[in-house]
Amino acid sequence: MKLMAITGRPRRGGNTDILTDKVIEGYLSKTPAEVEKVIDPAAVLCMAAAFVAVLLLSQAASAQIQKKSSGEAQKMDSANIGMKFPNVTADSLAGTKESIPETCRGKVTLVTVAFLRESQSQLDSWLNPFYEKFGKRDGFMFYEIPMISSGYKFMKFVIDGGMRGGIPTFKHKLVVTMYGDVEKYLTALQLDPRYGYAFLLDREGSIVFQAQGAATGASLQELYAKAEALAK
Repeated sequence: MKLMAITGRPRRGGNTDILTDKVIEGYLSKTPAEVEKVIDPAAVLCMAAAFVAVLLLSQAASAQIQKKSSGEAQKMDSANIGMKFPNVTADSLAGTKESIPETCRGKVTLVTVAFLRESQSQLDSWLNPFYEKFGKRDGFMFYEIPMISSGYKFMKFVIDGGMRGGIPTFKHKLVVTMYGDVEKYLTALQLDPRYGYAFLLDREGSIVFQAQGAATGASLQELYAKAEALAK
């Protein structure tokens, strides 16, 4: 494999050159590659313009989807209850390879899933209370899975880096960012990408509880009761 690093600043040993070397060093620590550094200010400007264009389009698409999703979140049907959670194998923010539900086999696990950045508050409404109640008890686990189209995989370094900056280090291993076939999971679990989701899995990885949107007091009590029952 060949890695090409393009920089727009010609000064050797400058801040940009040092930063580029650090990025290359991080990449090579995981993937062997032949490295070529190229100094081309025009190419960097084109790449920056493309990045901004993709970002603006993404924001516009998210805003449009959010506009369509106004109103109360609808209750999910029970079609997924008893079904094995579909396998998700991807890297966590800590750099570990996780394969859910296999990684959490033997534990009662809360898995939250989102397709839009705007759904983060919905996931937090489930994850934070669950962690406060069960986070220090043996036999419980939780994961957050942002599902992102494979078209954004070239931005993985930027996206994951931004997530790490906003999440406590001890939770990095529990945030597993999936870049790939999002439609596969939307179809398998009959999900609407406008919302965030919470799934409680038994020790074998089967779904025993599911919810769409933000948690309420009543839905959290139902989640706690099912988690306690599974732990017995």
